Amino acid sequence: MLVRKFGGTSMGSRESLFAVAKIIKAYKGKQAVVVSAMSGVTSDLIAATEATLAGKQLLVKDILAKLQEKHIAIIGVTIQDESIQAKVAHYTECVVKSLGGFLKALGEIGELSHRSEDTILAVGERLSAYLLAGILSDQGLPSEQLDFEKALPANLAEKADHDFYLKSEKIFAQRVKKVIARKKVPIITGYFGRVPGGMLPAVGRGYSDFCAALVAAGLKATNLEIWTDVSGIYTADPRKVKKAFVIKTISNEAAAELAHFGAKVLHPQSVHPATRARIPVWIKNTFEPAAYGTKIIPEVKNPERLMTSITCQKGVTIVNIASYRMLLQHGFMAKVFNTFAKYEIPVDVVTTSEVSISLTVSNTKYLEEVKEELRPISKITIIPKKAIVCLVSLGMKNQHGVAGEVFSTLGKAGISVEMISQGASEINITFVVDEAEADKAVMILHAKFFENGYLPKSK
Repeated sequence: MLVRKFGGTSMGSRESLFAVAKIIKAYKGKQAVVVSAMSGVTSDLIAATEATLAGKQLLVKDILAKLQEKHIAIIGVTIQDESIQAKVAHYTECVVKSLGGFLKALGEIGELSHRSEDTILAVGERLSAYLLAGILSDQGLPSEQLDFEKALPANLAEKADHDFYLKSEKIFAQRVKKVIARKKVPIITGYFGRVPGGMLPAVGRGYSDFCAALVAAGLKATNLEIWTDVSGIYTADPRKVKKAFVIKTISNEAAAELAHFGAKVLHPQSVHPATRARIPVWIKNTFEPAAYGTKIIPEVKNPERLMTSITCQKGVTIVNIASYRMLLQHGFMAKVFNTFAKYEIPVDVVTTSEVSISLTVSNTKYLEEVKEELRPISKITIIPKKAIVCLVSLGMKNQHGVAGEVFSTLGKAGISVEMISQGASEINITFVVDEAEADKAVMILHAKFFENGYLPKSK
């Protein structure tokens, strides 16, 4: 069994949809396909939701009209059979009309719940999955949209924890097998529900990768393929570093680190279900299907080079929290992190000294509320316009002087470093720099460790 996921750029045009159909049709074994919404659609749905709550009904109508027009236009140039074309067009019109009514009711209520948000955002994947199923059926491969918007019972779990996702895997697998038993290819919506607390808070954008991983784990698939618009995971962002190249094999742990700290090719959580089920994950290019891509496996025993990749995450804010007493006074650190958890603000990098905690956040929406709650016990300083740089290595723990080389290289280039962190597993070095110097830092470190034949000393 093969599970494949196609992202928004793969679903975004006549040419890309035909490329997707060709890839799917070329495989003769059993397969399940998970799709994202067409490129830009999820952002449009978020914009429509915000416009609804702001009382801008004319803007909502305009967004929905363009959404329907976009899909109807694609249907007209991708499906030849008139009956299939009419069926897909009718479905699209009904879904958009229903969404319009839902948004109107939401505007009257004036409050957005997680459940309502899920209903709205699921529309993108529902439309794209139905469209692709129609294209494949039109080309002679019987296919069926499998809508996961309400696939999970409302009472499945109280929170989106490990047990919840284990149960989800089994439910997904059962539904997929029923479609395959009818000798059809299931085209699965990457947006799934019902997730306790809502999909975006629990999983975040890029949820279709995670959905595909859950499906793969539930089916005990032989491979999970993530099809996108790049030919794998690169040693650095190829748009910024001209000599960056594709990594052929990478460990699950390293891939997760890169995804968490800015690599956009993969959702950070998507490797975990596959890791648990020991399923290889492939990153493939829809527009260059013959390219090898990147293979993600549980462990890389003999890495080709010391360093694996380097990435950066911009738009970061440093929060310095200085205790009025001793840092390790009873309950101080718990109070700090519980406050951030209360306002659902994820923390990326943490460093501590004798009297302070420094941490980085990307979401600053409720930072003023956090400051107010912590003000009685600490002095807080906020420093915006920072970036996290993460250098991932599979061989670092067995080498001397790597960290020293990293920071001396940056120092020679005049780049100041803050908040240095290295995990216990020793597979990464993470630090913070000014946002304006992030690209320069990535380029000079890539040149040092990937292009100039750096040879460290073994321990």
